[in-house]
Amino acid sequence: MAYERKSKLYINNSNFSKKLEFFTFLLLFLLFYFLNYQQVFTDHYESDTIEHIEILKQYFSGERFIPHPLWHYGTYITSFILNISIQLAAVIFSTTLMTIWSLLIYYFIKQKIVLNQTKTINSFLYLSFMLCTIFIGPLVIPGEYIIYLGKGVPTVWHNITLWMLKPFAFLTIYFLTSALNNNSTKYYIYTFIFAIISLFAKPSFIIIFLPSLFIILITNKYYNKKNLLFFIILSLTSILILLYQLVNTFSNSEIIFDFLGVWSRHSSNIPLSIFLALAFPIIFTFLNKIVLEEPIFQLLWLQIFFGIVLYACFAQEGEQYTHANFSWSYLIAMNLLYLFTIVRFIQNYYIIPLYKRNILTLLLVIQVAIGCYYFFRVLQGQNPLYISILFLR
Repeated sequence: MAYERKSKLYINNSNFSKKLEFFTFLLLFLLFYFLNYQQVFTDHYESDTIEHIEILKQYFSGERFIPHPLWHYGTYITSFILNISIQLAAVIFSTTLMTIWSLLIYYFIKQKIVLNQTKTINSFLYLSFMLCTIFIGPLVIPGEYIIYLGKGVPTVWHNITLWMLKPFAFLTIYFLTSALNNNSTKYYIYTFIFAIISLFAKPSFIIIFLPSLFIILITNKYYNKKNLLFFIILSLTSILILLYQLVNTFSNSEIIFDFLGVWSRHSSNIPLSIFLALAFPIIFTFLNKIVLEEPIFQLLWLQIFFGIVLYACFAQEGEQYTHANFSWSYLIAMNLLYLFTIVRFIQNYYIIPLYKRNILTLLLVIQVAIGCYYFFRVLQGQNPLYISILFLR
């Protein structure tokens, strides 16, 4: 009888956890659908989606070139298969992208974090951790109350091609870690595939990934033939594709060296803006310096460094100068750093000294609250660039 009661309890817990997962992802899907629908069909919702829909139409009518057309092809194919308008297809495909990202992060967290509670509590905690990584925002202080401008955010809600990039950037790093740890040809192939696909989503990731990877291979003495051959093949393939994209993208405008020109338009104190944007990873790493001995965290922080260099030093001349197109590398690097840092914090939660744990927990809660506030205001239709924490004015 006791065994039967335990079996029924396990089944009930399992069923409830599945329902909890289902309704959580259903709610996320509906929120993402609402956001994408408003960004496409409502004028005052600011995003790049409408612009990319027009670019898509011009591309498939043969009027222009798209250097990274992955989102555009996904939307076009969705429109063709479902026999719906491009606008509605953009909503559905973009919503699916965001939901896939959430699922990907959820299963990554489940793989990396071992919990010893009941199945229901485990699912609740895993879902909570996943929501933290999705909705976390930067730190905001008096005098620096605008959330996005000058700082950036770990999760950008107004640029759909960045969402197209995120899964491939994450999978590239995920499989690279497995490849380096296991010296596995299979994982090197997966890394190569996802890295190259990422170029056609948005080149912002690969241009910080390759120099970071080069430094990691040298400093950690990954000198074996397989590592070097992989890096050479990936680099040559990526550079050829990038050159082709650059020639066609900047035919009517030029890349210029403009130190802090664009960034200083949006921040009066750039070092402070960087600290506020990266507050949780900076404090976590400062309090747990041992993580910098791991190649994965070396890679993540090097990507932040190269992302900052690109944002600080380069701009696109002409009418797109103020668009800060060289900030996207910094923002994708930020997103990945937050993801892996939060997961590591949770993994090490009970072995981190109590005072450090309390500082980091409080900081994480504050930044998640700011990120949720930011997302709520974006859902309301406020311009994502200028949303502020009003009570700090």
